[in-house]
Amino acid sequence: MTASDAPIAGGQRRAGAWVVAITVLVFAPTLALRRVAYDDPWLWSDTSPLRAPSMAVLRHVWLELDARARHDLGTEYLPVRDMVVAADMAVWSANESWNERGPHATQLALYALTVLGLGGLLVRFGLRRDLAWLATLLWAIHPIHVESVAWLSERKGVLAGLLAIACGHAWIRYRRGGGWGWVVAGAAAAVAATWSKAPAMFAPVVLAAWDRLVLPAGRRRWIAIAAIGGAAALAAIPVIVVARGAGVVDSAIEAAPDGRLTSALGALGHYVESLVLARPPSLSYPIQSEGAGPLELVLGAAAVIGSLALAVIPRGPGRAWRRALLAWTWIWFLPISHLLAVVHIVVADRFAYLWCLGGCAAAAWLVLQLRGPARLAVAGALVCALGVASLRAEAAWTSSIELYARGLAASPGDPVAAERLAGELFGAGQRAEALAVINRGLARHPDHPYLLADGARMLAELGRLSEALVRSERAARSGHASSLALHAELLAATGRRSEAAAFAERAARRRPEVAAYTEAWVELLLAIGHRDEAEAVARDRLARDPGPASARLLGRVFTDRRASADDRR
Repeated sequence: MTASDAPIAGGQRRAGAWVVAITVLVFAPTLALRRVAYDDPWLWSDTSPLRAPSMAVLRHVWLELDARARHDLGTEYLPVRDMVVAADMAVWSANESWNERGPHATQLALYALTVLGLGGLLVRFGLRRDLAWLATLLWAIHPIHVESVAWLSERKGVLAGLLAIACGHAWIRYRRGGGWGWVVAGAAAAVAATWSKAPAMFAPVVLAAWDRLVLPAGRRRWIAIAAIGGAAALAAIPVIVVARGAGVVDSAIEAAPDGRLTSALGALGHYVESLVLARPPSLSYPIQSEGAGPLELVLGAAAVIGSLALAVIPRGPGRAWRRALLAWTWIWFLPISHLLAVVHIVVADRFAYLWCLGGCAAAAWLVLQLRGPARLAVAGALVCALGVASLRAEAAWTSSIELYARGLAASPGDPVAAERLAGELFGAGQRAEALAVINRGLARHPDHPYLLADGARMLAELGRLSEALVRSERAARSGHASSLALHAELLAATGRRSEAAAFAERAARRRPEVAAYTEAWVELLLAIGHRDEAEAVARDRLARDPGPASARLLGRVFTDRRASADDRR
């Protein structure tokens, strides 16, 4: 570093420290959060396989590519995320009081590092320092990120963002004369990012666009693109294989009810609304259950037209960076747009995690066009507005009931939101309120299998078994394994075991990876005296999954045979 570089570096460190400090202040309430029902139980529960990683678990995490076999890991190939979660739980589980809060501290620390890295990356690539850090600050405290920071299961998104930005730092270091080690580091970061969350595979595409738009041409550009992009492409193969097997993505156009283009425009319009604070953060939005509305489609189309106009304006200050930020915005939109692959979730705040940087940079640029006190006043007002909106959104994550209640309030027609809220209310002893939520949901969606099944389960617990059977039978018509298994359970409770065995068989055959379904089927076969069939089912289970649970199931069959033989004697 030369003497002339020292003041710049010092100013950057101070700017980064201030941005990180404000970000941590805004998201500090998440440090008091505990686990909520929305946190994936297979990932964070006390029975998660990641809490006690063995060699078998490590092989399962890194080598298993069958989506059904990875059911206990969420049917995703994200081994880096899994290892970080395992390390996190190992660190915090030693202290009971921090067992639930500790991972939130890790989440915030990773997010703070991401913020620091993002601002530094913009400056390294050549964006004006004041614009870079103001854009980063607006991005960092935007309420659209509350889900990513407050929801433990979005560890994958925060981790992937950090690693994608680390890849960018390695890329620019190499491009500015660094050694081969930076290429290796960039490739490793790209692979780790992809194995943290799938959309991160687009990071090298973004960086290649930035390289083309804001850096001088050179042989190193193509080396970086080939090495880092190639590594990310190879890393994406197992991620895509597992995602396709799990049905997370669907290549069929029919999977998007409104069509891909309409879904993409609607999603874009929705994110524009969220970006300008016209739609408060929520777990559920009307577009998810009702499709894109006229306003969302208009805003989506306006965003497309506006982007094209900005891209083709021939002159003007910062033309290269204008195009670079547009490239960032549109490339990160591709994996969440439903254009390349239809994702089973239409929109979610966490999907817009990296996408919204372009809009924040545009807002920062407009603020910096002001002069004197007006600039400071507008910047302060904008920071305060974003910070207050984020703090309000964080309050929803203090309890499962509050979280789901806000989701249902934001999208009253969403049956999944109704189901989740009803379940939490019932578990909290508010049974009448829970049934009321279920009934309101069924009024809108009379054949929704999960609402029917949850209502049946609640009625059964209240002793209203005949009413419960009516609902569980309707739910079972959907063919969902969980609904079939519930109907089998309720039939067995009324003594109709032969009928129950038939439904239990359908559930087990539909989802053979769920051990509970096969176990229930075997128990019902034993109860009706079909011991040979029960033994065949148990042996088949042991052949497919030669673990202790399968061995115990076969042992249960042998025990029942011996008991039956003793009774005959």
